[in-house]
Amino acid sequence: MTHNATAAKAGDSAAPKKAAELVEVKLEQAHTHKRKEFQKGDKIKVTPAQRETLIARGIVAGPKEV
Repeated sequence: MTHNATAAKAGDSAAPKKAAELVEVKLEQAHTHKRKEFQKGDKIKVTPAQRETLIARGIVAGPKEV
């Protein structure tokens, strides 16, 4: 019996996982992210979905309307 070392293991995806796209946001108030405390004005990197949640909660400012 031969073993193909390049074959995907059971449960693994054949395609490599893509790293989540991160965006930088500036905090409008103190916030805990990844178990670390940040202060107003600090910048953190989050996913676009996390950014939308933080905007909805008033923790970061939303996009500026022109």
